[in-house]
Amino acid sequence: MKRILPMILSLVMVFAGSLLGTNTMLAQGKASIIGRVIDANGPLPGVTVRLESTTIGAVSDNQGSFRITNVEAGSYKLLVSIIGYNTLEQSISVSASQVVNLGNIELSEATLELNDVMILGSYLPSQMRALSMMKESNAIQNVLASDAIGKLPDRNAAEAVQRIPGVTIERDQGEGRFAIVRGTPIEWNSARINGDRIPSTDILDGSRSTALDVIPSELIEYVTVTKAITPDMEGDVIGGVIDFQTRTAPVDGMFNVSLAGGYNAQVQDGTYNGSIVVGDRFLDNKLGVIATAAIWTRKWASDNYELEYNFQYPGEQGFSINNMQLRDYEGSRQTIGFNLATDYQIDDNNQLFARGLYNRFQDREFVRQHDFYYPDPLNPVAGIFPLSAAGNAELMARNANFLTTLYGGEIGGEHQLSSTMKVDWKGSYYLSDLTTGADSDLPVEAPGLAIAIFRQEVDYDNVSSDGYQYWGFDAPDGVGPMEAPFAAGTSTPLDASQMELQQLLNFGSDSREEDFVGQVNFELEPASEWKIKFGAKYRSKSKQSFFSIGPYLPLGKFIGMPELVQTLDQLEREPYDTKGGMLKELGSPYEDLFIDNITEDQLEALLAFAVSPEGQQVYLDATNTGEDAISKIDGSEQVTAGYGMAEWQATKDLSFVGGLRYEFTQVELNGFYGEEVDEELVLTEIEATNSYHAVQPMVHAKWEATENLNVRAAYTRTFARPNFSDLNPSALVDPGTIPTISQGNPNLKPTFSNNFDLLGSYYFKDVGILSGGVFYKDLKDVIFSNTTQLEMDGQLVNLVQPENSEDAWLFGVEVGFSKRLTFLPGFLSGFGVNTNYTFTQSEVAVPGFDDKQPLINQPEHIFNAILFYEKHGITARIAGNYKGEYVDEYRLAAGPAHYRWYDKNFTVDFNAAYAINNQIRVFVEVNNLTNEPLRYYHGSRERTEQEEYYSIRGQAGIRISL
Repeated sequence: MKRILPMILSLVMVFAGSLLGTNTMLAQGKASIIGRVIDANGPLPGVTVRLESTTIGAVSDNQGSFRITNVEAGSYKLLVSIIGYNTLEQSISVSASQVVNLGNIELSEATLELNDVMILGSYLPSQMRALSMMKESNAIQNVLASDAIGKLPDRNAAEAVQRIPGVTIERDQGEGRFAIVRGTPIEWNSARINGDRIPSTDILDGSRSTALDVIPSELIEYVTVTKAITPDMEGDVIGGVIDFQTRTAPVDGMFNVSLAGGYNAQVQDGTYNGSIVVGDRFLDNKLGVIATAAIWTRKWASDNYELEYNFQYPGEQGFSINNMQLRDYEGSRQTIGFNLATDYQIDDNNQLFARGLYNRFQDREFVRQHDFYYPDPLNPVAGIFPLSAAGNAELMARNANFLTTLYGGEIGGEHQLSSTMKVDWKGSYYLSDLTTGADSDLPVEAPGLAIAIFRQEVDYDNVSSDGYQYWGFDAPDGVGPMEAPFAAGTSTPLDASQMELQQLLNFGSDSREEDFVGQVNFELEPASEWKIKFGAKYRSKSKQSFFSIGPYLPLGKFIGMPELVQTLDQLEREPYDTKGGMLKELGSPYEDLFIDNITEDQLEALLAFAVSPEGQQVYLDATNTGEDAISKIDGSEQVTAGYGMAEWQATKDLSFVGGLRYEFTQVELNGFYGEEVDEELVLTEIEATNSYHAVQPMVHAKWEATENLNVRAAYTRTFARPNFSDLNPSALVDPGTIPTISQGNPNLKPTFSNNFDLLGSYYFKDVGILSGGVFYKDLKDVIFSNTTQLEMDGQLVNLVQPENSEDAWLFGVEVGFSKRLTFLPGFLSGFGVNTNYTFTQSEVAVPGFDDKQPLINQPEHIFNAILFYEKHGITARIAGNYKGEYVDEYRLAAGPAHYRWYDKNFTVDFNAAYAINNQIRVFVEVNNLTNEPLRYYHGSRERTEQEEYYSIRGQAGIRISL
C-alpha cells in the first residue's frame, strides 16, 4: 500500500499533463467567465458572482479569483456582491467555447460612513472579507483575516485564534501555545498550514498536539476554524480544524514594515518586534512573488507557588500537603519566521504555485526554586537519602534551553481541463523539531536542561495533631491557614552552610516529526446546479523522540567523606532577584524565606566539572540506567485517503453538499521491554503494528432564507488517531511488593465521533453578524489511562496502560454578535461590539466508575467580548477573553475530590492605533491588563495547586504600508 498510491498519483499527473496538452477545448459549446474581485486594499474573497435570473455563478477564492463555467452562448447581466460593498452590475456577451477574462473588478464601499472608516481604518475591510468567506463557505467555519490578526495584540498563531467563537488556548509563561476548539482535548483538534496538518513538536508525551507559538502572526493571511468539515478535508479531527493560510502574492506591488519596542513589567526589561512584507507581480502580471519576515525578541519572567498533596493516601490524609514550591522564572525568547510564496499564471486556465516557510522559536530560562517538604509520618524516608520525619527544605537552580523549528513547503498547480472539468494537485513536505541544548553556552556537550539540588533538614510549625501539614479547613484540629497564600511554617531558618548538594541532573531530549504528502483533486460541473468533486491523498509520516536523564551524585554521601560534600556557601551565589517582589499580588508573603542561590554560570561549571575526568573522583555518574530507551519513540505512519462528494444547488435558496471520505492508517513502532534481572535492567526489543479504517459519511444543507439570513445543518463522522506515546509498545517493569508494568497499547482504536451541527446566521448590511447554533458529538472509544490488576506466573501485577473507554458525548451552544453602532450620533457612531459565547457539557464513561466524568480540558463557559472604536483614523479596542474552569487531570484511583482543575481565567488586552495617513500608522498594544494569574486547584477551589503571575507586557511602534 505504501507504494501503490504514489504510483497512482504519478499516473494521474501524467494523465493530467496529457490533457493539458489539448488545451481547454474538450467541451465544445460551453463558455467560461473568469476574473478577480478587488478593492482598494487588495483581493476580495467570498464575493458572490452570478448571472442574473439564473442559478449560474461562483464565489471568489482567497485571492479574489472566480470562474463561472457551463455558460451557454448569449448576453447576460453579471452581478457582483459582497457584504459592505455596492453591488456591481456589468453586461457581458459570451460565445461558444469562449473564455471571457474580465480582469480585475474593483468594488466600492457601500456608504460614505463606511468610506470614512475604510480609508483610514484597518479592521473594517478585514471584517467584511471574513464575514463573506463564512457566508459563502460550504463548511461551518469562522474566519479571521490578516488585518484583524495584525491589529490585535496577538504575536503568535495561538493567540490570534483565541478571538474566534468556541476557541480557547493554553498558555506557557503567559504566551499562547496550544489552541482548543469547543473544549475538546488538544490532540482532537487539527492545526494545519494551507490545508496540511502541521507535524507535532510535542517533547514529552508523544501526543499529536501542535505548539503554535512557533508561528509569528505576521506570516498569516487568513485563519479559518472549521467546525463541521466536508469530505475533501482530512478527517482526523473531532473538535475543529484550525487552518493557517500563509500569505500569497498580491494583486499589485506592496511594501509593509512594522517596528515596535515594548516592556515586560514582570522581568522589568524590554521587548522588540519587527516585520516586513514585500510583494509584487512581474512578467505582465503572470508571475507573483511575496516574501514575509518577522522577528520578536523579548525578556520574560514569572513567579508562582505550587502545592502537592498526599492524594495517594486514603481518607482525610489525602488532603494533607506533601510540599510547597516557590518558583521564580526568568528567561528570554525569540521567534523568527520567514515565508516565501510565488505563483505563475501560465494562461487563463493553468496556474502553478510554490510556498515555503521557516519558523524558529528559541526559549531560554533560568529558575530559582525553594521547596519545602513537610512531615510525612507514614513515609519518613523519601528520595535518595534518609530524611527526618520532621521534614526538609531544598534549593534548586535550573536552566533550560529549548529550540523549536518548523519548516517546509509545497508545490502545486490548478488546471482547467475544459469548461466543465478542472484538476488541482499538490506535493508538500513539512518538518517539526524540538530539541534541548541548542546554542548552549555550556563548555560541555549541551544538556538542554541542567539542575542542581541542595537540601537541609528543617523543622516545621503548624503541624497538625496527626503529624501532617494541612490547610486549616482540612486539618483535624484546624491547624493551618484558612485562606491563600499557604504559610510555609518552617521553624528552622535556611542556612547556606547547611544546604548540602544532593545531585546534579543533566536532561536531554529531541522530538522530530516529518511529513511527505501528495494529493490530487478533480472537479466536474456536468450542469449549472451540480458540482462533483473527488480526489486522493497520501501521507508518509516519521516520528522519533527521546528523553534522557543523567544524574550525578556526590560520592561523599556514600563513602563517608564529608569533606567531599559541597555546601551552598562554598559556591558562587547571587541575591535572590525578585524583579519587584516575589508574588507581590499575594502580599509578598515569602520574602523572608529566601536565601541566595547559585548563579547560572556556577550551575554550568558544576555540571562541566561533574562530567570531567577530575569530577569522577567527586561525583558518581548514574546515567547508564537503560531506562531512557523505554521513553524513546521510533515509528512511522502511512495514511491513504480518498473521497467523493457532490454539491447540489437544489433551488436558488437551498443547497446540499454530501459525500464519503475513506482513510486507511498503518502504524509501525519500535520499542523495548525493560525488566530488572539480578538488579540489572535487561532490554528486549519489541516491534508493533496497528492499522484501522475510517469510513466517514458527511452531509451539509444550507438554506438562504433571505439575502442576509442563512441556516446550516450538518452531519459529519470524524475521528482522532491515538497518540504515538499511547501506541508505543515499550514497557517497564517496576519491581516491588506488587510489581507494576507501565506500557503503551499498540492495539488502541481511534476515537470516532458522530457530529451534528445546526447554525443560523444573520449578516447585517452595514457589516456585522448575529449567529446562534447548537452542536452535539456522540463519541466512541475515548482513550484514557487505566490501572488494572492481573495475575502473571502466579503473582499479582499492576498494569498501567491506555485503553479505549465505552462511550462519551459532548453538547454545546454557540452564539455570536458583531455590530457597528453606526446608528448612534456623531462621535459615538464609531463604536462597535464583537462578542461570542460558547456553552459546552460532556460526559465520558470510565470503566470502574459508576458516575460519568467530564472530558479533560472542556470548560463549560467560553466567551470573548470586544469593544472597539474606528473612525477618523483612530482605531482602538479592548478585548476580554474568558475561559471557565475544567478538569485538567483525572486521578481515578483517588477519586473526583482529588482531580486537578484549571481555574477560570479572564484576560483583558488593549490596542490602539492612529493612521497619520493611508500609509503610516502608529500603534500601542498592551497584554494582560488585569494581571490575571494562571491557577490550578485540587478538587475544590480553595485548595490551590498552582498560582502563577506574569504581570503586564506591551509595546508601541509604527507600521508603514506602501
